[in-house]
Amino acid sequence: TRPLVMSEFGAGARRMRRGGDDERWTEDYQAAVYRAQFAMQARIPFLRGTSPWILKDFRTPKRPLPGIQDYFNRKGLMDERGERKLAWQVVHDHYATLQGRKTP
Repeated sequence: TRPLVMSEFGAGARRMRRGGDDERWTEDYQAAVYRAQFAMQARIPFLRGTSPWILKDFRTPKRPLPGIQDYFNRKGLMDERGERKLAWQVVHDHYATLQGRKTP
């Protein structure tokens, strides 16, 4: 009987790193994860809002993975310079679709 807002979901990707939908740290994987998560969320009737983690990659000493993270949290929809990743468009299109729906 209570509404749910789901936050901090998504996956990491280094911008310009491409591969299959199942290859971690690629833009393709990140976009596929968002598509799957949005499909799952669509089956939750009491879901009233979402907030992906996170808009933009940021520096952190806790992410040293060489060649991938390089001391950045790479879960952003954009890289640290503001360049959009593939997942940015997935999220944009999802929210654009939701705008046309009426809430119960």
